[in-house]
Amino acid sequence: MSERIGPYEVTELLAAGGMAEIFVGRKTGPGGFEKPLVVKRIHKKLLGDREIEAMFVDEARVQALLDHPHIVQIYDFGEDRGSYYIAMEYIAGATVRWVIDNANAVRRPIPVQHALRIAADVLCGLHYAHERADDDGQPLRLIHRDISPVNVLVARSGQAKLCDFGVAKSELQRVMTRAGIVKGKFRYMSPEQLNAEPLDRRADVFAVGVVLWEMLVGRRLFDSPNEDDVVAAIRAGNYPDPSDLRPTVPKGIDRILRRALHPNREKRFRNAREFHLSLEDALRQLPAASNAVLVGEYVSAELDGTVAEYSSRTVKRPAPEPEAFLASGFEMLDPPVPSAPTLISLPPQPAIEADESDSRTVGRHQPGTLGRLLGATIMAPAALFSGIGFGVEKLAGALQKKKPGPTVRVTRTRQ
Repeated sequence: MSERIGPYEVTELLAAGGMAEIFVGRKTGPGGFEKPLVVKRIHKKLLGDREIEAMFVDEARVQALLDHPHIVQIYDFGEDRGSYYIAMEYIAGATVRWVIDNANAVRRPIPVQHALRIAADVLCGLHYAHERADDDGQPLRLIHRDISPVNVLVARSGQAKLCDFGVAKSELQRVMTRAGIVKGKFRYMSPEQLNAEPLDRRADVFAVGVVLWEMLVGRRLFDSPNEDDVVAAIRAGNYPDPSDLRPTVPKGIDRILRRALHPNREKRFRNAREFHLSLEDALRQLPAASNAVLVGEYVSAELDGTVAEYSSRTVKRPAPEPEAFLASGFEMLDPPVPSAPTLISLPPQPAIEADESDSRTVGRHQPGTLGRLLGATIMAPAALFSGIGFGVEKLAGALQKKKPGPTVRVTRTRQ
């Protein structure tokens, strides 16, 4: 395909879903100038939907204020033929979702030191976002609310980058989350999110903890096919330590994750900075180093299929894990708009505001073969701002039978 969106030539549909279409594109100029990038635009069927358009504008406004090496950058925001679009940084690399799935497919776990380095990078960018103020010095009070493996990109350069602030909560929002609405990928929600309580930055700390646990263990922390069981497991807080399933993980990392994943947020790390510094201390105690150069070599080797050569010259090759499995297929990036809200019943809580988005991505337009390959592996772009998470219909009908309580609408996106 070849069409133009604003000043950008788009060459491949990367993903399409209920909210938006995402393209690989480029900006060309005199003298052979060419800059690869990613373009996201509102889906044509939603043109004229003022709430959707306002949410898209909110996403662009928030992202424009975030300038950090561990956050995907946006370059431009505009309107073309009645549809808003965002042009953003192109990341040559892979999502953490792909890195986990690939490690399981080849039965070779992600090196512990690289998992910690990726999580530390994300926490560095996240703390910056949490602390960001506007041009007048007023805190944005930003909460990402949608951290998951598909929203963390690892570039071939070795830098991990957080993307998709589409459902982020901040003082810039024009479209506010209504009381009792829970946005997020529910397998990465903190207990307070599931209870539709007011959120703070510690909800993001919990989500990063889940992502790190999954990188270390190679499977989902909350992997039951029954959604009621997942909700119950998150609330219960009896999470296995990574070393229970992967004995080579040091006990010190278990302790760090117990704190990050504590079901009582008052006992978690107070902010992403504390979590980050704990991981840096743990990294210094590991026998193998990790930095951007080594992470970049590792990810590039996996993408290029040269991991055997990489392993033999850099680190001792880890033994395969018997329980490893392919955690997911190559999923699309943007959730569908639900035909009706999901209703669940929660324990009595003061239903105020909620967070995050998880999605079973189904698109009206199907990406081409190259688009799927780019989205899942080599091109894993900043376009994974797939967000403003809406989505799929059934987070916990059985909870209504178990325990009556305030009705809460959950918008989620299966990852």
